[in-house]
This record gives sequence, structure tokens and C-alpha cells, in this order.
Amino acid sequence: MLLTKKSDKGELSGYDQGNNNHEHNNIRYFNSISSELKNTKLLQDILIDDFNKTFSLKEHNLPIYAGVHIVKVICSDNNKPGFSSPDCFHQDGEPFTFAHLVKRSPNVLGGDNYIANVASRNKKLEEVNSSDIISKFKLQNFLESFAVCDEKVSHYVSHLTLEEKTGESYRCMILIDFYFTKQSIE
Repeated sequence: MLLTKKSDKGELSGYDQGNNNHEHNNIRYFNSISSELKNTKLLQDILIDDFNKTFSLKEHNLPIYAGVHIVKVICSDNNKPGFSSPDCFHQDGEPFTFAHLVKRSPNVLGGDNYIANVASRNKKLEEVNSSDIISKFKLQNFLESFAVCDEKVSHYVSHLTLEEKTGESYRCMILIDFYFTKQSIE
């Protein structure tokens, strides 16, 4: 288990996308997931199932880190759409990332997932040729999922807006990424 940082907002966990997120050059801190959630059979089963779908990680001799993030994107004003960071096609910097829908409000527009070639990295949706987009889809139901092999593709999720003029729309995801530990012996 990785160490957390205490703050007036509770325990925070650091997340660093390295040079893969030009919007945040440093480690970003998010609320840590609770011990209760970490110990649920559902989350443990999802982690094991996701790991079993990876390739080349099982042969790694050092431990594999699994990052678990719960991300909720919200829109309560269509003049300020909800969006994920980075707001462009990107790669995450880990070998594999899995995305699982927890809940999507019925009044949300957008939240379309795009998978594109690596050359689309750091481009906005309108800058990417349709021939470079490999797949476009929308997750609608609990635990609908997708995965990316980071070195093979880039990915993006479109902005969220409200179907009606008032209220709040949201999309809540569990993101799981696997990455190698590194060891340097000199």
C-alpha cells in the first residue's frame, strides 16, 4: 500500500502522469479511497480480472503497482462543461489502464470515449482526422468497461453537459492502471 498525505480534507493519494499531462506538471493529490472500498470483494475481483487481461506484466519479477482512482466529472452549467484532464487525446504513462463505469446520470450529454492512434496524442478532438480514430463509444451501464494498452493508442473522453437547462449531470468512473516497479542497483 502506498503512503497517503494527510490534509484538512482527509487523506490524499498522489498521482503523477509524468510528462503525459501538460495541464499538470506535478503530482496531483486526490482523496484516497477508503479502506472499506479497498477491501470489497467487487473491487478485488475487478483488479484481478483486469490484471489477468494484461500481457507481459505477469513475467515481471518485481511487484506490479495497481493504481485505483474514482473520478467523477460533473456539469451543473452548460456554459462550463465537465471535462477530464488532460482535455485532449493522451496516454497515461502506465502500461495498461482500465476504465469502469460506476454511474452515469440520465440527464448527461457527452462523455463519449474515443480511442485513436498514438499520433493523435496532445490533439483536441477537432484536430484529429476521423481516419485516426479507432473507436468511439459511450459507456451507459454499471461496470461497462474498456481498456487501453498505453503504448499502442491514445484516448479521450468528450465534455459533459446537461440535457436540461437546470440540474446536475455527472459520470463516475473507476480507473485502474497497472505499472512496473523500478529498481536501480548501483
